[in-house]
Amino acid sequence: SPPESMAGPYLFLDWNASLRDVLPKRSATHPFALDCSPEIARQAGTYLKHSMTGGLHLNGCFIDDRYDPTMGYDAHLVGEVAGPPGDVGFVKLKGGYSWHLPVELLRMMVLGVNDDDDVNRYIDSKEDVDSVIGTSLHSSFNCGLIRPLTFNGLLGTNASSMVPSSDRFYIGGPGQLRGFMPAGIGPRSNKGGSNVPGGDALGGDLFYTSTLATSIPFPSYFSTLSQNGARIFGFANAGTCVSTIGLLGGGGGGGGQ
Repeated sequence: SPPESMAGPYLFLDWNASLRDVLPKRSATHPFALDCSPEIARQAGTYLKHSMTGGLHLNGCFIDDRYDPTMGYDAHLVGEVAGPPGDVGFVKLKGGYSWHLPVELLRMMVLGVNDDDDVNRYIDSKEDVDSVIGTSLHSSFNCGLIRPLTFNGLLGTNASSMVPSSDRFYIGGPGQLRGFMPAGIGPRSNKGGSNVPGGDALGGDLFYTSTLATSIPFPSYFSTLSQNGARIFGFANAGTCVSTIGLLGGGGGGGGQ
C-alpha cells in the first residue's frame, strides 16, 4: 500500500523474488498425519516466486478525509506478472474505486447550483458546514482476476495447472465484505483441518465486491462521539469469489447482505 505521508497519487513499480516453503499443518495427535485438506497438502514444498508488480493509487487526494470520507472519490489499480526464473507463472490484476457524496451537495445540484464558485462558497460558508458533512451516500466496487502463464513450457506443467493458494483471492471480513468471516466466501475443500469447519478456504481467481451505504453523524446528544467524527452507517453488500482454474478445476461461492 502507498505511504500515508504522500499527499498525491502514488505510482509504483516493484521487483520481487521470494523463496516459499509451504508446510501443511500436522495433526496434534498423529505426528505423521496432516491436519488439512488434500488440496492444501498437494501444495507442500519449496518454490521460487519471481515477479514484477506495478500500480497506481490515488492515495486519498480527492476525498475530504482519508479515514472518514464524506465527499470525493478514490481509486487504485495494481497488476502483477510472475514468471521465470521462478517456479510459478501468472498474471494478476485487481482494482477498485470508492465514491462519496453529501446529500446536501446532491440537493444543490438538483436545485441547479452547479457553478464552481457557488459550490465552493457554499462549502466554505460556516453556517452550511454541518449540512454538507452531514448525511452522505457512499459506494465502492473492487474486483480482481488471475490467469496462469506457462511461458511456452519454461515453468513446467505445475504452473499451467494452478496458481499457488497464497497468491489467490480470499474474500470476506469487515475490510472487504461485511457480515462474512475472513475468507468466508469462495471455493472450499470438502473437508478441512480440525479447526476449520466447512472445509479449508482455497481461494479464487476471480472476484468482485460492491457496497452501497449511507451515513449520518451521531446526534449532538452523544457529544463525545459527535465531536470525534463517529458516524452511523447503513449498508448493503454483494460479492462473489470463484475458481475457474487450478486447485478445484471449477467452483465458487457468493454472498450478499
